[in-house]
Amino acid sequence: MKFTLGANCHVRLTHAEVNNGETYGFLCQQESGVFPGGVKITHEVDSAGGTRLWIYFDVLLSDHSINPDGSAREGSRAGEYALLMQYMAKQNGLVLDTPVGSFINLGAIGWTADERHTPSSSIVKCQINNAGVYWPAVDTTLLELSLWDGTLTWGSAFWR
Repeated sequence: MKFTLGANCHVRLTHAEVNNGETYGFLCQQESGVFPGGVKITHEVDSAGGTRLWIYFDVLLSDHSINPDGSAREGSRAGEYALLMQYMAKQNGLVLDTPVGSFINLGAIGWTADERHTPSSSIVKCQINNAGVYWPAVDTTLLELSLWDGTLTWGSAFWR
């Protein structure tokens, strides 16, 4: 299944060792919560010029979710929870696609998830961080074309 931001997901995660390296899209909580329907990004520049990045988002998991485009959500609450926990176990190599672009080389370092499970749904408040050198968000379409077998050249792509 292809996940498209704003159509059948709000954020997408990719890691070479999760979901056979395929991108998976998650829904964010929209009605309420600390980060309703979106992503919070905090940058901190230290005195040596290094940048620390914290990215927060609230994932909604339910057996009866509706995608942003109004279609019924495929997948189960339990299956998506298990997949999200696999992503949250990675300390580097995560790619997060958001409405403002893609963040690369992220990791779930330190506090990573605060979970609330009710009979009908789960909300998982996630935190991921840069896992080394800080890279600002890049255009998601350009990043998707930046595979070794993609159409872009070395000088026009973000190789991954």
